[in-house]
Amino acid sequence: MEAPKRTWTDERLDDKVDDGFAKADKKMDDGFAKIDADIRELRGEMKAGFDKVDASFREVRGEMKGGFDKFDAKMDAGFAKFDAKFDKMTSWLLGAAAVIIAAWIGLIGALLHGPAL
Repeated sequence: MEAPKRTWTDERLDDKVDDGFAKADKKMDDGFAKIDADIRELRGEMKAGFDKVDASFREVRGEMKGGFDKFDAKMDAGFAKFDAKFDKMTSWLLGAAAVIIAAWIGLIGALLHGPAL
């Protein structure tokens, strides 16, 4: 006995194609959903990583600011000492210049008036 042959009708073929597209659509939807979930997970990991980097930069920035503040304080103290020494040297040089000028004036006066008898 022979098994009855099924005949392919346009309607049956359309149903088969529609079923195939439905399966393909589901696979694509499932695949895109998985990709979306992976991207969300990756974004979360990246955000956490960038948050750590940002925190590290804030920490380094704070350390650098503290170092620069100490450096500025040392520089200010050094310049204050230099200014004090420079002021003393200026005073000494002005005094020495005044003595030299007075000596020159005395010498010129002595030479112009001749020896006093």
